[in-house]
Parts: sequence; C-alpha cells; structure tokens
Amino acid sequence: MRYLFELSGEHPDIPVWEAEALLKCTGEAKLFDRDYNLAIFSTDAIARDFSDRIAMSHFLSEHLDSVKVKDLASFFDEMSFDDRESVAVKVKITEPMKGKHDPVKLTKEIGAAISKRAKIDLDHPSTQFRVVVGKKAHIGKVVAEIDRTQYEKRKNRFLPFSSPISIHPRLARALINLTAGSSKSSMLDPFCGTGTLLIEAALMGMKACGSDLSEKMVEGSRTNLGSLGLKADLMRLDVGRISELGKKFDCIVTDPPYGRSSSTNKEPIKELYDRALESFAGCLVNHGRVGIIVPDMRMLSFDDYFRIVRSASFRAHRSLVRNFVILEKM
Repeated sequence: MRYLFELSGEHPDIPVWEAEALLKCTGEAKLFDRDYNLAIFSTDAIARDFSDRIAMSHFLSEHLDSVKVKDLASFFDEMSFDDRESVAVKVKITEPMKGKHDPVKLTKEIGAAISKRAKIDLDHPSTQFRVVVGKKAHIGKVVAEIDRTQYEKRKNRFLPFSSPISIHPRLARALINLTAGSSKSSMLDPFCGTGTLLIEAALMGMKACGSDLSEKMVEGSRTNLGSLGLKADLMRLDVGRISELGKKFDCIVTDPPYGRSSSTNKEPIKELYDRALESFAGCLVNHGRVGIIVPDMRMLSFDDYFRIVRSASFRAHRSLVRNFVILEKM
C-alpha cells in the first residue's frame, strides 16, 4: 500500500516527519516520493489506525500512480469502476506549478474520461479522487480529509484558562505524534502550563499525566481539560521530583518556560533544563522519547542520557523561534 499525504506546508520537514512517525506507530514506512507539499510512503500501516491523529496534512489518499500531466485522461480512461460507484475528482495545482496548468481544463478532461463508465457526483460521491500536480501528476483515492479547523477551535484563547505563550494545538499535536510511539502511550508533561499538550494527548486516547510547579497552572490545566470533557492525572510538583510519581512513562512531551514572560521561579534557565533532562531520564522506559520545545539548542545538555532523533527550528512569530527537539533515551 502507498499513501499520499498532502502536507500543510507550514514547515519544510515537520509535516513529512509527522506522516512517517504516524505510519511507524502501526507498521513499516518507506518514503516513496516527495514533491511540492506532498509525500508518498510505502507502508503496511492501515489508515484507520492513524488518520485521526494527523495534524500537519490536509488530505490522506491511497496513492494510485504518478504520471505526466498529459497522460491523466488516459489513466482514468483505463480505470474500471463498480456499476454503483459515483465519483468526484479534484485537481490541485501546487504553488510552483500555478500558471503552467489549468485545473478547470484538467478536471473536465478527467471527468469526461470517468463519465464513460461511472456516474459523476460532486455532492455525495462514493469515491473521491484527488490529483495533485507538481513535478508529476500524483493521483490518489481519498481516504481521509483532515479537519484542521478543530485545532483553531482549541486555541488557548478560546478556553477558560489562557496564557499568551501557549503553543498552538496543531503544533502540540504534531510534537506528540513525533514523540509518542502509539495512541496507547503514557505521556507526561512536567511543565503542563495551560494543558494544551495534555488536551491533545487525551483526545488521542493517551494516558496523559501533567505536573507544574505552579498550583495556578495545574488548576488551569484541570479547568481547560474539563471544559472539553477530558481528564488527566495532574499534580503540583517540581520537575526534579517527578520520580516521586513512581511511574515510568513511554514519552515526555513538554514546552518548558523560556525565562522571558514565563516563570522559572528565579532559577537560571540552563540549570532548570539540566535538572529537567536528568529527571526525564529516570522516568522514561527504555528507549522512551522526549519531545521538547526550546528557544536555543545550546540550552540542552543531553549526551549523558539521550541521543537526538530529530530537530527543527520553527518560527512561532516574528520575534520568537522555537526548536522542536526529539530525544531518545540511551
């Protein structure tokens, strides 16, 4: 099976990494092809096991073929359809190819080829095809359309307890997907803040646990989770004492304070991060992972405990660059 991910384009690498990580949660995955804002993977994973977790793609399709644009009509002309099948086709021209191809003309040509043996139904089709035109024309049979509006609705400012420094829910979901091996994973956020990461973990069915030095943040997380009908184990606890929980977690995903508008309780931020990583190492299962967001990679000293799996810079806004870092316990 090959899956075609139509990527969000918010970052050159993170959406591809997320797609690969999700596939590897339930099977093998090998990158088959890359084009403008799309990635195609060969895999034995089953879409229903991961499609509802995707944050940084727009559509997931079964990849049928990649052909020259001039051969699109011929491809569909040779396709067989069930007598009861109704079909819709959407042609998307990627940004670098806009002006070189006419999506309306291509859609009509493909529609004419399909209509010879199947009913065209643009409103309620039983089968939807998407053709993404980049360096080649990539043809997919739609498996899932990702509802990205859900993440906008869960922005922190729309929740009862808010903070201006909270991570966007879509990025929170992506960071968890890059870190957690399964939707059944147990996850700890030891700087839980307003609970954004815990919310996304709980929505995916994970065993979510959160702590924070601030009782206000712990209660704020509890309030936000409750407003969405969700629960997580929450407690007030310094990051250096999380071993007192007496648990081993599959992963730790967190967005710690940066020492700017957020509080470090007057502790130098480098010392806080050093203490945190040492504490993380003692609370993870073997080969457990940490997904952490930091303003500067030089703040992380992890060689004694972890190896780096992935890292990428992400501009949150004009004045703030965040580094997504995935570490694995050695």
